[in-house]
Formats: sequence, structure tokens, C-alpha cells
Amino acid sequence: MNRIYTGILFLTASFFLSAQQLKKEDITGFWKLKESGFYENKKKVVKDFDNCRLMRNYSIRDDGFAIYNYMEGSSGNCMPSEPRLSFWKIVDDRLQFYVEGQILEEVTVTFNKDKTVVFSTYRPEYTKVDGDALAEKIMNTVHYDILEKQY
Repeated sequence: MNRIYTGILFLTASFFLSAQQLKKEDITGFWKLKESGFYENKKKVVKDFDNCRLMRNYSIRDDGFAIYNYMEGSSGNCMPSEPRLSFWKIVDDRLQFYVEGQILEEVTVTFNKDKTVVFSTYRPEYTKVDGDALAEKIMNTVHYDILEKQY
């Protein structure tokens, strides 16, 4: 019986040790969009972005501030939006971008071997929308951004 408990303890410890831990120094910096899209039927659907939209970026500062620069338009006609200034904090495996206690964006963070990071929409539970299948699908779509650290 002791072997069973020892085995369970070992597996549990291994799981927690291998789990990804977000650290402030790993996510601070200037992150430029490399790819964006969403998941449909568990398949990745990549959005077709030109160089204009690929100028979107996050500046995640070590003082707790974050700036998100969002670009629209197409090459030769890029239009920047008003930069979004917010605070950020780490919550488990996620980043929360917030202002005055209101969460603006919450993303699950995954680090890739190629030194990029993936921000995926955090959906803690399924949202049901009675009588509107399209709205329900939109409310539950998980979007992702692959970002590359510039500095």
C-alpha cells in the first residue's frame, strides 16, 4: 500500500514541477504579432494578415503597465488605433490586462520552443445563448495570437 501512495505522490510532484510557471521576467518586453487566428472544431484557423496588421504589438512593462497598439487597414493604408494603456498581472497561467478593477482582456500564456509566446482567449466556462447559435459560437470562440519578443 505504501508503494501506491509513494507512486501517487511522485506523479503528483512530477506534474506540478513540469507545469509552466509564469514569471514577470519571462513576459515583460516588447512583443510583436507574428500570427493570429482562432480555433474551430479543434483546428487552428490562421487569419490572413498583411504587414500592416502584423504591426500590432504589446509592450509589457515591469512596472505593471501594458500598452497594446492595434493597427487596422492594409499595406500602404495602415491606421493605428488609440493605444490601450492598462495594468497587467499574472494569475496562474494567465495574464490579466485591467483598468480600475475591470478586466479588459484575459489570456492563457504558452511559451513555444522557438521563443515565441501564444496568448489564447481565456474561457473559464461555456457561455450559453438561448435562441442564437451564431452568438453562442462567437461568445465561445477561442482566439490566439503568436507574439515574438523584440526586446
